Amino acid sequence: MGTKGKEIVEIGLSELISDLSRVYSDQWMEIYLSWYVKHNYFGEHTIYLKEIMEKIYSSALIRAEKLTYRIRSLGGNTLYNPSEIIRLGNCRYPENININDLQSTIDALLNLKRCIIDVYNRILKKTIGKDPVTYHIIENMLEEEIEEEDRIEILKKR
Repeated sequence: MGTKGKEIVEIGLSELISDLSRVYSDQWMEIYLSWYVKHNYFGEHTIYLKEIMEKIYSSALIRAEKLTYRIRSLGGNTLYNPSEIIRLGNCRYPENININDLQSTIDALLNLKRCIIDVYNRILKKTIGKDPVTYHIIENMLEEEIEEEDRIEILKKR
């Protein structure tokens, strides 16, 4: 990011980079969990669940890419070590899920999704009027996460 682009950010850059790096970690946990469920679940509503997981996986990967770009433009670096991703994330990765139990699998997905929604909402509140670029990026990501939560909740009702 250019000099003026950094100057208009009215939040400490290191704090903002830290917040974005942590939610970047959460996105990677979501990427892996959705990939894992898609490739390992076989049971009731398999086709529908796999379609949802593919959409979530693809969207989460794009969100991680956008976060990478924003972190780099602010002068930071993204994490590369998977153990650091789990350690630094805001959200807890499920310790264990019963992949053969649709409801427990959905609950694990929803818990992670809802945590990420909370994190994006906090960043949104922190950046409003202080960093319009990050605010816009996070606002769009929050909207996507909420739509995906709705898709998972519909599956839970089936």
